[in-house]
Amino acid sequence: MTGTTIILATQPVDPFDIFRGQYISILYEISTIPLIEGAKEGNAVYVVLKEYQGNIWRFEKASLEKPSKGIFIKGSIKSVGSNLRVEYGIEQYFFERHAEFPTINLTVEAKVSKSGQARIVQLLHDGKPLRITYKKPSLTS
Repeated sequence: MTGTTIILATQPVDPFDIFRGQYISILYEISTIPLIEGAKEGNAVYVVLKEYQGNIWRFEKASLEKPSKGIFIKGSIKSVGSNLRVEYGIEQYFFERHAEFPTINLTVEAKVSKSGQARIVQLLHDGKPLRITYKKPSLTS
């Protein structure tokens, strides 16, 4: 996919699903945004991003209308309360079984198209490409 490369801050967890394999669920800083008047669960939302120190792209503003300029990511509103919970379709990243990697200080390098669609390029640990090691399975796993 062509588009702008951005780095997003995360708050990940490291689960395993017997049917889908090992993956990391990613909660982004931009997963919770300020309330937008008229926003409803299921609405598309466009989050305009701004690059900050450390090359991290963060929330600048959001709208239910597609912006005409700037770098933005399109999401779907999952819940409405005192703020909005938004998903962008890049909340899971799959690995081969028995992968080992750090789950703190992770960021996500993603490509965002002009329409706001995003895809994960790679995970970063302390700003560098994530190194994944694979442990040998024991006879009991």
